[in-house]
This record gives sequence, structure tokens and C-alpha cells, in this order.
Amino acid sequence: MISVRAEYDSSHLVDLLVTGHGGEEKGYDIYCAGVSTCLIGALNALDDAENYKIEVRSGYTHLIATTLSTTHDEIVLETLLVQLKTLADSYPEHCKVVEISRKEGTK
Repeated sequence: MISVRAEYDSSHLVDLLVTGHGGEEKGYDIYCAGVSTCLIGALNALDDAENYKIEVRSGYTHLIATTLSTTHDEIVLETLLVQLKTLADSYPEHCKVVEISRKEGTK
């Protein structure tokens, strides 16, 4: 199971955690390949990657915003979330997306 947790402060994505693997036999893990492709493509498209703490390793990607995102990067990250939600809708037994809103004043 691939789990995606997107945490927002106001309307800004501040924390994105993607964990897990497809777990299927090689060649049958289309959902895992789809998540990986969308995720790495979005990270590569960020204009200001230095505004994030990013950790990527097999089965684990964590992005934490260290400052407010640029408009370009917000669009990239929101597009990524739309793609991940589309994959989760297509493969609900293999991928889920949870979106969380922070309460004002909490970290």
C-alpha cells in the first residue's frame, strides 16, 4: 500500500509524506510506477527546491516547506496532488491520499 499524507497550513502545502510500495510482482505494479513518476517529476519541476527539506529513498519521500512556496511551486505541488488522488481513485486497494489542515498556530 502506498500512503500519501498532504498537510496544509491555510491553503499552502507544508508537508508531504509518501510511503510504501506497490508490492506486486515485477511488471504488475503500475500504480507504484505511476506514483513514483508523478512524484519525481514534480520534485524536478520545483523552481525553488532550496525552500524545502526533501528526503527521497526507496519507499519513502518527505517534503517539508521551510518557507512560503512560490506561485509556480504551489501549482506544481497542487498538480502533483491531483495526479496522486487520480491514481488513488483508480487503484484504491494500492494507494490512498489523506489531506490534513493544520489549525492556526500549530506546527
